[in-house]
Amino acid sequence: MFKHVWVPALLSLAAAACSTVDKLGSEPIKPPKPVPAWSNVYTVPYDAMVTCLAAPAGDGFVVNIEPPSTPGTTSVLYVPRSAPQAESRYVVKRVPDGTIQVDWIRIGSVGGLDWLDVQARQRANRCGGLG
Repeated sequence: MFKHVWVPALLSLAAAACSTVDKLGSEPIKPPKPVPAWSNVYTVPYDAMVTCLAAPAGDGFVVNIEPPSTPGTTSVLYVPRSAPQAESRYVVKRVPDGTIQVDWIRIGSVGGLDWLDVQARQRANRCGGLG
């Protein structure tokens, strides 16, 4: 009797596993959305913040504005020339209360404490009137 209960149960589990694998195998894999290393809210005008962050940063960095993906959001690349593989950017967003939020996104950031993360925060704070 015990065998008669387990065999159908195992067969149904195997069938369910196969259907799940087939479904997952046909769907494209989406990379996880990057999490900001740090975020801050500023009270300066949106355009002023974007212009300031997009200003040249000397010979050590490549700075470039990416085309806006959504209205009220602009990405500004800020990448060190010595480490061009360090994908990093500011994402400037309009907030409904009239302020702006700046997110610093860098692949491989360790809690926003790396030298590049610190440089980026200092730059954003200067642009935002905090330093």
